[in-house]
Amino acid sequence: LKFSSQSPGASKAAQPVEVRMRLTLELLQQAPQSLNPAKHRQLLLRGFKIPNIENLGGTDDAYECLDLSDNDLIKLGNFPPLKRLRVLMLANNRISRISPDCFEPIPHIVSLVLTGNKLEKLVDLEPVTKLVNLERLSLMDNPVTKVKHFRPYMIHKSSKTLRILDFNRIKDKERKAASLLFAGERGKKLLEEIAPPRVVGKEQTEKVSEVTKTGPSPEVIERIKKAIAEAETIEEVTRLEKALKSGVLPDDLKEPGKGAEQGPAPMDVVAEPGPDQDALAASAAADAMEAKGEATEAAAEAASEG
Repeated sequence: LKFSSQSPGASKAAQPVEVRMRLTLELLQQAPQSLNPAKHRQLLLRGFKIPNIENLGGTDDAYECLDLSDNDLIKLGNFPPLKRLRVLMLANNRISRISPDCFEPIPHIVSLVLTGNKLEKLVDLEPVTKLVNLERLSLMDNPVTKVKHFRPYMIHKSSKTLRILDFNRIKDKERKAASLLFAGERGKKLLEEIAPPRVVGKEQTEKVSEVTKTGPSPEVIERIKKAIAEAETIEEVTRLEKALKSGVLPDDLKEPGKGAEQGPAPMDVVAEPGPDQDALAASAAADAMEAKGEATEAAAEAASEG
């Protein structure tokens, strides 16, 4: 017999654990500083898994370049006034949103690197197009680069100072083509089609309203309770209890001609039953089980143990 000297949890302990760090004043003071090839004084904040922009006022606006690559940033914003900042590197984060006023405190950005993030919609790039001094922009490896007319859209919307997009120089013929593409009424309609404005709160409101609609009606509750009382197998009881919680009447319980009225919940919204619905479903199921008698009670007990 061979015995290992390692404890059971040793192999797990040996695996590297990612630690997310807040962007604190202490981290700013300890982070490496250097002079990059462009003679910019830069602060290196790479790879700390930083989740939020904060406390950058502690840099005293002393740097021309901030490198925040390889972190866990999701929403870009909350910059303090940094008038000296020229280069902002944000590659390989998880950025999916940019605050509308994100770049107002840092208006002199000439180079912005957003490679390898999760930006999906052209409208999400609107704050970037407001950088009046921007010369170099990288959005490679973002889903938005696959959107139709991405490159002409960015050329048309961005400042005329933009010279390099995704490491490719913008040619004069590209500028002219982009201007023609979005010219006149036809161009205006195309812009509205590919980059519709985001309505604040609309998506959340729609989700809330859909979830509210999925609550079971009294008629549905009674019909499912009756079916539970008449059920003969554990599987049938479990299926009906789920239907009671979701408020969706199973197809086999619908009355003829009412299939359209009692359709399933919308596919794009997954409604989680709230506490009140859970209590209602549990109460109704208990009533039905009691009416069913000893056999059904045994089935419910077996289902709960499973």
